[in-house]
Amino acid sequence: MITVVIPVYNRESTLPSTLASIDAQTRRPDRVILVDNASTDSSLSIITEWASTRPYVTVVSESRPGAAAARNRGLREVDTEWTMFFDSDDLMHPNHVADFADGIAAHPDCDLLGRDIYVELPDRGTVMGYFMARVSPMLWNLWRGSLATQRYIARTELFRSVGGWDETDFGWDDIELGVRLIIAGARMAKLPGSPSVTTRYQEQSITGTLKSNHPERWEHTLETIRGRVEALPPDHSSRRRWLFLVDLRSILLAAIYRREAAVADTCVERERREALANALYKKVRGVTDYPLTVGFIYRYFDRIVHVSRPMLRLFRHIF
Repeated sequence: MITVVIPVYNRESTLPSTLASIDAQTRRPDRVILVDNASTDSSLSIITEWASTRPYVTVVSESRPGAAAARNRGLREVDTEWTMFFDSDDLMHPNHVADFADGIAAHPDCDLLGRDIYVELPDRGTVMGYFMARVSPMLWNLWRGSLATQRYIARTELFRSVGGWDETDFGWDDIELGVRLIIAGARMAKLPGSPSVTTRYQEQSITGTLKSNHPERWEHTLETIRGRVEALPPDHSSRRRWLFLVDLRSILLAAIYRREAAVADTCVERERREALANALYKKVRGVTDYPLTVGFIYRYFDRIVHVSRPMLRLFRHIF
């Protein structure tokens, strides 16, 4: 019924605990597919040894770089009705797979089931990562990663019908996939109970800790997302407000660049980050239907550090 697909790239330090958390499941997944993405440390030997004593585990390789390419490689191997993507540095609580199996039985008409997760942040401790199925899913996905990889399970055919993971995205690829799932009209439900995943945010992760270190990743994905929404028919009931949400997410990124400029170690780095902020701000103002609103939001974000929650409370009543 359920296959877990896990991309692996240089995770020798976290793999043992991730794999141990799979072993600890009260209901093991029907299949586990581990995709080595050309690791240069001992990750491949770790997963190969682990798989050797577990007949339900398959190890495959993907030489093309990027988690999206690795996940697509794993998706091609899936032969169960449901697929759960997971990461090689996160932890499943013992009830995780069992709860999702029960959820599948309880929601036979759904295409996608999700749940809140715990997120360990290096500077803020453990916070909640929310999954939203009913209340403004596009808003929550774009602003809070509601459809981040570890938060849900979906029908295998649904993943395949929307084209799988976009391999041109090297950051926020899960948010981009979530946009396509929402556009496709995926029927969603949220599982009750406490979070059953802890995801560990690491300095050496693909996302890193400073958005201005890799602006091309985030901006490329946001451009891709905007293109997906723009491709909807002009009379689509959600097209205009979804475009506005993409513009707001882009403005938030510009404000983050500006905040990061304020704490730069050198003048050169501060100027580089400020230039990124200004360029993205001008770009969004040039395409949005709401330039005055976007400008106000940018100034708001630029001055207030933690704004996602209050702004979400406001916008969820609109969108």
